[in-house]
Amino acid sequence: MTRKLNVVGFVALFALLFAFPFLGTSAYQVSLASTVLVAAILAATVNFLAGDGGMASLGHGAIAAAASYGAGWASMQGHSMGTQIALALGVGVLVSLVYGLLSMRTSGIYFLMVTLATGMVIYGLAYRLSSVTRGENGITGIESPAALREPWQYYLFVVASLLVVMLALLVVSRSPFGASLRGIRDSESRMRSLGYYVPAIKLVAFLISGSIAGYAGLLSVWHTHFVSPSSAEVHRSVLLFVMVILGGVGTTLGPLVGATIVVLVENVVSNNVERWPTLLGAIFVLAILFARSGLVGGAAKVLARTRARKDPGAEALVGEGA
Repeated sequence: MTRKLNVVGFVALFALLFAFPFLGTSAYQVSLASTVLVAAILAATVNFLAGDGGMASLGHGAIAAAASYGAGWASMQGHSMGTQIALALGVGVLVSLVYGLLSMRTSGIYFLMVTLATGMVIYGLAYRLSSVTRGENGITGIESPAALREPWQYYLFVVASLLVVMLALLVVSRSPFGASLRGIRDSESRMRSLGYYVPAIKLVAFLISGSIAGYAGLLSVWHTHFVSPSSAEVHRSVLLFVMVILGGVGTTLGPLVGATIVVLVENVVSNNVERWPTLLGAIFVLAILFARSGLVGGAAKVLARTRARKDPGAEALVGEGA
């Protein structure tokens, strides 16, 4: 029964998202919603690694930025849209492979530090390789596909992308590979003793996550038509992790909820509140104190307890992907 309600809620949410541009919304609101959804896709990749693999990455913002630069360079050279897409996705996969190879034998704080350091290298290269990246000025006028030029067209494409990404990561999470990844998260030494080659599983998980992050970078550059070194700054990756924690690590809808809060505070509240990072920090602290499982995870627990009072067996049936 609970799972059925979860599915109904999921379908209703995406029906609302698809209908959003046709509910009397302005072009600005549709554009802002697109920013939220792209951030949610990126946050979902971080959530997959942290939730199923116990690997906290601070480098996914840089992976997305590298893919954006790939698309930007192709556009700057006058290449076709197909080449632009192929180069962006190829750069995303290549950078993810480098990340994975450097970090697959680490865990915990060491994994976090390796991803942080690699992200800083990409940020430095964005400044130094000015012949490719145009340095601090960045690359402007990046073309997007003709079919996505209108805000509502791009928005619907991003909603469909988010739906596919969420379902794909859910399938991977519930597959035997996902089970082995969670086994590594819970006890790496036990998985080794059972004959699993842990580094390879971690590498594949990072490639899956990083490749989707590269795709999100392509979506982002189609939206803004611009990429600069600021896209690869560490604080972009930190904000992604804040989104995941606010929404709830390991939950399906957590990245979307967290991305909505962070993007709205950064882009809307900041127009009226000069110290918006302080406000975001206060929200983060309150979430840690009163909803340690995140807003989605906390809501699922409250719902479980409410149902348990009516039906003692209901709590055991709570949908794990709230």
